[in-house]
Amino acid sequence: MKKLIYILPLMWIAAAVFLFLQAPNMDELVRERGQASIPEEYPSQTADQIMKENEGTTGETVLVVYRSETSLTEGELERIEETLTEVGPDIGGFQVHEVVTPFDSEESEDLLLSEDGTTILAFVQMDMDFSDVAAIRDDLAAELESPGVDTLISGSSVIEDDVIISSEEGLATTEVITVIFVLIILLLVFRSLAAPLVPLVTVGASYVVSVGIVSYLIDSFNFPVSNFTQIFIVAVLFGIGTDYCILLLNRFKAELIEEKGNRFSAMKRTFKAVGPTVFSSALTGFIGFFAIGFAGFDLYRSAMGVSIGIIVLVAAIWVWVPLAMLLLGEKLYWPSRAGLKPKPSRTWGALGRFAVFRPGWTLVLLGLLIIPAILSFDNATSFNSLDEIGSEFDSVEAFQVVEEKFGEGDMFPATVTLANDEPWDTQTWLPYIEALTRELEKIDGVKEVRSATQPNGEIVDAFRIPVIAEEVADGLNETNNGIEDIQEGLEQLAGELRESGSTEGLEELQTGSEGLAEGARDLESGLNEMEGATRSSADGARELGDGVQNIQNGLADAANALPPEIAAELETLIGGLLEIEENLSQLSSGVAELASAQNELGTGAGELAGGADEIATGQREVAEAFSDVEDGFREIADALEEINDGLGEIQEGLREMEDVLSEIASQPQNPMEGFFVPEEALASDDFNNVWDNYTTPNRLVTTIDVVFELNPYSNEAMDTIDVIEERTRMALKGTQLEGTPVAVAGLSSINRDLQTISNDDFFRTATIMLIGIFIVLVVLLKSLVMPVYILISLILTYFLSVSFTEFFFVTILGYSGITWAVPFFGFIMLMALGVDYSIFLTARFQEDIKNNVDIKETILYSMEQIGTVVLSAAVILAGTFGAMMPSGVLSLMQIGTLVLTGLLLYAVIMLPLFIPVMIVLFGEKNWWPGKRPVSVKE
Repeated sequence: MKKLIYILPLMWIAAAVFLFLQAPNMDELVRERGQASIPEEYPSQTADQIMKENEGTTGETVLVVYRSETSLTEGELERIEETLTEVGPDIGGFQVHEVVTPFDSEESEDLLLSEDGTTILAFVQMDMDFSDVAAIRDDLAAELESPGVDTLISGSSVIEDDVIISSEEGLATTEVITVIFVLIILLLVFRSLAAPLVPLVTVGASYVVSVGIVSYLIDSFNFPVSNFTQIFIVAVLFGIGTDYCILLLNRFKAELIEEKGNRFSAMKRTFKAVGPTVFSSALTGFIGFFAIGFAGFDLYRSAMGVSIGIIVLVAAIWVWVPLAMLLLGEKLYWPSRAGLKPKPSRTWGALGRFAVFRPGWTLVLLGLLIIPAILSFDNATSFNSLDEIGSEFDSVEAFQVVEEKFGEGDMFPATVTLANDEPWDTQTWLPYIEALTRELEKIDGVKEVRSATQPNGEIVDAFRIPVIAEEVADGLNETNNGIEDIQEGLEQLAGELRESGSTEGLEELQTGSEGLAEGARDLESGLNEMEGATRSSADGARELGDGVQNIQNGLADAANALPPEIAAELETLIGGLLEIEENLSQLSSGVAELASAQNELGTGAGELAGGADEIATGQREVAEAFSDVEDGFREIADALEEINDGLGEIQEGLREMEDVLSEIASQPQNPMEGFFVPEEALASDDFNNVWDNYTTPNRLVTTIDVVFELNPYSNEAMDTIDVIEERTRMALKGTQLEGTPVAVAGLSSINRDLQTISNDDFFRTATIMLIGIFIVLVVLLKSLVMPVYILISLILTYFLSVSFTEFFFVTILGYSGITWAVPFFGFIMLMALGVDYSIFLTARFQEDIKNNVDIKETILYSMEQIGTVVLSAAVILAGTFGAMMPSGVLSLMQIGTLVLTGLLLYAVIMLPLFIPVMIVLFGEKNWWPGKRPVSVKE
């Protein structure tokens, strides 16, 4: 056995070196798999499933903030636009689904450019998981940074990654502080240089092996992991490992004296006496952390790694502590010889005497401490990841910029996801989207709602029934004006038709035609008579010419016989007669032609008379036909008048419609005003863009973004998610969409699901843990009574410590609440670790009662003997959790505060006051249903 004691440490060292060199890196595993994933059945995850099943975009959204102290210049805007335009199809090997920028449209500009022009937002939707963010942080910065413009990258996944980074930095700080603190306390407790090294070596050896084993379990068997895993292993192992070592080394001092310096015997007696106590304490701790495995939430289950560490720690204690005892013996307590003398605890002795001899006042004092704490506890929890880390991180600073320039709710809106069996992009379903949009707008705490019918978060007036009614009313007014013009035209046409249908003109025309025929016949007779006279005139002209010619000839003959002077004058007369003859000849010809013409005129007049007769005959026929036409025109005129009267009635009806529509148009907005999208608008390119933004590619899923007026991380926002779901179902109730799959996604929805999971897991895990610890205590103490009040003492201590933590961080420091995971982990830590001290006390009491009859004396003696160990152990364990305070991670600081406060309260108040009172009050019934250990004296 002695040889094995020396061989086991060597084997341990070899295993530790192997695990240190070969085990997967815990920090990398946390970055890759440390996401707080939510089970698929919860609403926030249901929304993702609906999107995946309908070709929708899923993954992580990265927020980019471009800002300037003054308004962004044209050059800066151009560079930002160029940067966003040039974003490739992937970043760091992960596909880019979509880049939403203020340069996409006027609507996008209104939403993503701040009013003062100093800040621009852009969203990059990528096909990646939370764990992938860490791998591409540098690629994101290089791809999205715009030269000369301050660029900040954020988003829920980026913020959570920064929380992990901060936790890693905090872990390094916590490790250093823990080691230093433990070393100082051990030096004060043992006043020795060697003894403090035993717990440090033991815990250090167990820590290296534990982290290596847990890393392999995470890497090969998907063991749950988070940023809490490693830091809890550090805190718990250093805390309880030091406690167990103090218990063993303290007992070893007494056994060395008892065995007169025989190291091996003293070591055996030590492990025989307090080994079961150590084992039982470790078992309760193991049960507590193993019970976390029954939680449904990976983040909680990630603390299961501590249970592995406890197993390794117990093994390390059985390997390293016996070795130190055998090698060093009394030298463990060098240089202080006084360290070998047991020293009763004065503090616990005084508290024990007060509790034992003043049980009533003790209970009153405990009531005055506990009752106000419980009554003042509000259970105010916070899900604000921004509080976890400081504003020195760009992701947090980006949120603060968005909060200032746009509104705190703009960064993480809630998204209502609605599935349908038919495409949403039809006139049938748009009114349902609009009705739901307006219903969600009424919710308190909602800033605006963006949907396919309100892409900018504002009602589209062109689709409101009052606006449409106004346009129709204007059209009806124009129609009425047109009808009036038609009526006037119809009246005029009817009058003209009545006038045009009269045959009076035809009768006059017929009389004129008959007169024309008669005149033409008279003209023909006159022309015939004139022709004869004209021909007679032509003959007379010829005869006259012949007579002139005869005279001319006679004068010519006479001239020959007359003297020359007279002959010359006769020649002149003869020349004149010659001209007369020629003129008469021409006159005769002209008159002959005139006679011929008159003959033709006469013939024409005859034909004219015949034509006029035919015209007169035709006109008589036309007149008869027109008599029938006149009757038809009168009938048409009568019909037109009837039409005109009908148009008047139509006009009166249209005016009534116009009045009603004008009344509708003049009303202010109201929830019952109606909504309609014309087919023309529905088929436009603008609406196609809207469908692309608010539906999946197959158009079977539509989304509605709900922007909060309040912080999306707040509890109020989470409560609003419940209202959104309720209002959505109410709006769809009784419609064709009742029962359609509905889910709400977004940060607030995720946090609401976290709250639900947290509450469910808390009660389930706490129940399992308490049952497990109760069973261990029953087996150890062989009683059903003592385990009950031990657990009651621990639960009361929890309420005291969580109430103080809430008071300090909420009331004094002004946080909205303690981080949501703190109550769960705080309860687990206090139950699993605090029970150790009750086991230390009650196990010693069980041992001492065998040698003493009086219960009061026995419990006082046990308290004095174990008090120093418990107080020292409590201070060390509290200190290891107090070492979380400088980590800078709010949840770790709060867990540290809760556990530190709880352990100190338990060690100083509850354990030395409440437990002794209960032991005294129950007396012999402490061991019910059995009997107390048999006293030697009996």
